[in-house]
Amino acid sequence: MKEPFFVGGVALYWAEGSKSQRCLQMANSDAKLLGFFVEWVRRYEARDAEFVLALNLHADNDLRAAENFWTSHLPLAEPRFTKAFIKPDGTGHRKNHLAHGVCRVTMCRSTDAWYRCVAWIEQLAEAGSNAAVATLLGGR
Repeated sequence: MKEPFFVGGVALYWAEGSKSQRCLQMANSDAKLLGFFVEWVRRYEARDAEFVLALNLHADNDLRAAENFWTSHLPLAEPRFTKAFIKPDGTGHRKNHLAHGVCRVTMCRSTDAWYRCVAWIEQLAEAGSNAAVATLLGGR
């Protein structure tokens, strides 16, 4: 567990990934972060992994423009989109709307991969705990 890309992906999933759906999925508004997630899954889970995208948008967002943005910014040849969630105006929440919304990337058929990732998170947490204890005891 010393390769930076691997550890970075596990830490990223620990922080941002879904832990309740039992499938590898991550939602974010940062295309580079989601691209990192896709590449990490392909490297450590399945080279031929397939993904499906779901968008969360506001009523004044342009759905087609958002789909085009995510298509051009994610390392997916022909992304598949599910039905977008469009939040209606007037609900009293956020005033500044993201131009391209939030994208959720889900690896298809990923239950086994999800369990592996959860185990990796537990190993990373344990490694961090051991390092913290060693530091407290004066070691490095």
